[in-house]
Amino acid sequence: MQRRPLALIVISVVTVLLVASPAMAKGPSDGVITGPGLVEPIALREPGAKRIGVDLANMIQESGFFEGVWGGDPDRLRHPPAGDLGPRYTITYSMTMSRRLSGTITQFVFPYAEPLPITHIPAKQRFWGSSETVGGWFVAGNRFRTTLIGLGLPAVRPSSPTVGIDAAATATSPHGGSSPGLVVAVAVLVLAFAIILMRRRIRRPGLLDRA
Repeated sequence: MQRRPLALIVISVVTVLLVASPAMAKGPSDGVITGPGLVEPIALREPGAKRIGVDLANMIQESGFFEGVWGGDPDRLRHPPAGDLGPRYTITYSMTMSRRLSGTITQFVFPYAEPLPITHIPAKQRFWGSSETVGGWFVAGNRFRTTLIGLGLPAVRPSSPTVGIDAAATATSPHGGSSPGLVVAVAVLVLAFAIILMRRRIRRPGLLDRA
């Protein structure tokens, strides 16, 4: 009987730390929501903001994020609830922490499930190098649904779950931009191609004789 109040206190304290100082945070540094009925992705943190902010803090506190990533909650479900959960939305969290490798964690949310919203974090998602998500399903409260609607989700369940933005076709960061790894890979390929052309040009008959 005492575990749940203690867990709520711990989560509340961590949330305060997240809002107060990103440098101290041990959770998501950013997040973006995509899904049916959205004209554009919903950023949970304003670009250039020095603090994580209320939107991102509320999202991780109310959605079962900590339970899905680190576990420790007896109410966490290992299997999805039966019945129609409704349209699925995707929240992609950026996990950035000093002196650790950055990563992303994907969470699926079903805001219009009845009687209460459902969320799911797939297990074994890698972040911060060797860390992995525990995974699980979580029954959120009505406050979570209200929070999502306040952020821009439709007030009424969309008629078609296929309408809107597909998470796989959108950037995982609300700030956009190209991936540094992709830029480096392209640069290496261009350089390698240039070297091959230079070698072929030098080996052409007559070029070596002129040297």
